[in-house]
Amino acid sequence: MKKYFFCTIIIILYSCEKVINIEADYSDERIVFDASIFKNINEDFATAVVTVSKTAPYFGENNTIIENANVYIKTKNGNIDLDFDTKHKYYTNTIDYINFKENYEFFVKFGNENYYSTEKLIKISGIESVVFGDRKSLNKDEIELLITFTDPKEIGDFNLWKFGPKGEANTYDYLVSRDLYTNGNQFTFSFFIDKTKYFKNDKFVNIEMTGLTEEGFNYLNILTAQAGAQNGRPFSSSSAIIRGNITNQSNPEKFPLGFYRVSEFDYFRLSKEDAPDGLFD
Repeated sequence: MKKYFFCTIIIILYSCEKVINIEADYSDERIVFDASIFKNINEDFATAVVTVSKTAPYFGENNTIIENANVYIKTKNGNIDLDFDTKHKYYTNTIDYINFKENYEFFVKFGNENYYSTEKLIKISGIESVVFGDRKSLNKDEIELLITFTDPKEIGDFNLWKFGPKGEANTYDYLVSRDLYTNGNQFTFSFFIDKTKYFKNDKFVNIEMTGLTEEGFNYLNILTAQAGAQNGRPFSSSSAIIRGNITNQSNPEKFPLGFYRVSEFDYFRLSKEDAPDGLFD
């Protein structure tokens, strides 16, 4: 098995740090979805979490959360209704067993319109290790992380990485990757974080890996180019007209914004105490 080490990351999404204003070519309201089913790589069950909101005219910054939609996931064993969590402002439920061959159909009814999408579970290889690196940045507050995983040929080609939380607002940094040069090999990449923000409120930094479809990967690339990641939720952008993978079955021309994904995830917690001497001096 070959081992590859890469130090350059091509596509990075910084949450809550850049706002790009884009003129929309229509002013009507749109429904926005941030819809996910996540399965821990070491578990059989999964959790569905769906945020439903409505844009302000001209895609203003303040979306209105919708609390009275009918949201459910259709599986071969029947429908699973998602209940609205008033504390966290999203719809959620547990799927007791999830596999890689089944389609998980996503349905939402709101008002007189019906929304739909379908996806299969994306498998990932998992994170093998995360350690502090010793390379220096031009920014004295930045420190290096080295993330290692093995990319089997038969497992997903696209991944989303999430780093954080950081700072007072508990925001995250995101990175999307594909295996153009790593397929079938062990891969280590370098990612720099600001130690004054990441370790401001905690002595740990969390690194999370989830799988993406090619459509999800392309969606995030477009989103990055046009609007950046908003509010730490890159799949729920509403500042630009970007078609996701959710359709409006009642009125196809009035398509919603956002994305639906079904994926395994893995995470690693790296402690400040594991850092080499002097790194945080």
